[in-house]
Amino acid sequence: MDKIKRTQILSVFEGSIYNGFFLITQGFLGTGLALEFGASEPVIALLGVLPTISQFVQLLAPAMMRLIGNRKRAMMIFATISRLSTAFIPVTLAVGMNRQSILLMIMAFFSMAASLTGNFWVSLMKDVAPREKAAKFFSSRNIIFTITNMLITLFYSFVLDAVPGTRGFFIISVLGTISALFSLVLLGFHYDPPREITYGRGLFRAVTKDRKFMPYLVFYAFWSFSIAITSPFFSYHELVNMKLGYSFLSILNVFSSLLTMVFYFIWGKIADRIGSQAVLEFGVFGAFIKIILWVFMNEQTVYLLYVDTLIGTISWSAINLCLFTTMLDLLDGVNTESYYALLSFANGGAALVGSLAGGFLASYLNRFGWEILGMRFYGIQILFFVTFVLRGLSLFLLRRVKTRKERSVAGMIFNSAAVIANRLAARPREMVDILVQLNRKRKKGRSDVDEKDD
Repeated sequence: MDKIKRTQILSVFEGSIYNGFFLITQGFLGTGLALEFGASEPVIALLGVLPTISQFVQLLAPAMMRLIGNRKRAMMIFATISRLSTAFIPVTLAVGMNRQSILLMIMAFFSMAASLTGNFWVSLMKDVAPREKAAKFFSSRNIIFTITNMLITLFYSFVLDAVPGTRGFFIISVLGTISALFSLVLLGFHYDPPREITYGRGLFRAVTKDRKFMPYLVFYAFWSFSIAITSPFFSYHELVNMKLGYSFLSILNVFSSLLTMVFYFIWGKIADRIGSQAVLEFGVFGAFIKIILWVFMNEQTVYLLYVDTLIGTISWSAINLCLFTTMLDLLDGVNTESYYALLSFANGGAALVGSLAGGFLASYLNRFGWEILGMRFYGIQILFFVTFVLRGLSLFLLRRVKTRKERSVAGMIFNSAAVIANRLAARPREMVDILVQLNRKRKKGRSDVDEKDD
């Protein structure tokens, strides 16, 4: 097996195992951990988007690359720092130092180191991933991630229900730390294809003058803002206002994960055929539409969660895959680290503003509640309507990006349906033509036999 192929396979195992820790910091598990540390609404909002906010440090990536001189060595240095920092979470829980300021400090340190790791990893994977079938490769990789994430989330959720409180979070954080350290070992076996280091002065200025890339940067930053303003509060609303259990939420996650695997496979094939941006636009549209359900989500309308999970899974599988592959389309033939660093900086800045705004708005709005026609509404649901509007504006910005887009997903579905319908309509006529041709051949065969008899 050659080194490129081996690294492709290793990247799948490494990412799956690494998520054993990362999942603890995200979604309802991350919100539960924050509540265990006594976090307030603004701190919960900040913790939810720390991985994005920490991308501010991406501007240091060019300098780090010049200093270290090798992207794999740079990746391993920062990966070691980020993975080792995960051990502080179970330690603080064990000694009773579960305060929000300590959790915020640990996660900030972890996220900044992980962000720099990600910069060098993206650069390396751009040279490792197959060029012609990038979407198919990353969709297959994401399918494996989905399976492992589903099983890990399910296991962690049952642990937390069986061992509630600090002890439960201590157990899953220990397991998460072991996962993070094991993933570090696998990362060390990645192959770094040789290439010329092109870091120099003025590269960021060149990025900002790139008319093809800048519309994507604007979209990406605004999309991050629209997500960050409410992202932690969906889980908060489920756990605190709707009083749903971890096991129930994990079962929903299983349903979502199974559906995600199917759609990663579908979107991977479609994106390679019609372009990643077309699939991304479809995903953003779905994520925009589904938010309106959350305006009416409460204890009486738990069934809406099933509809939200269905639409959200279809949409977010497209977004998670094609947000990355659309970026790779724009990074072809350019200095990847500088472009990705500036994109990450803009992304982090937008997420920081969004999380701070969302956190303070949530802490204010959460004081209010009212009933309309017997239906309970919470102040935090106003934020859900705000993000509905912002996501709609994000879709408008995305359509200004220019990459390979042969047709839209809706157009492809319509054309396929039209072809099938025309085919079905033509079949009766085709059958008549076939019968006529068979009859002619039969008559011709008979005439040939008569001639031979004569």
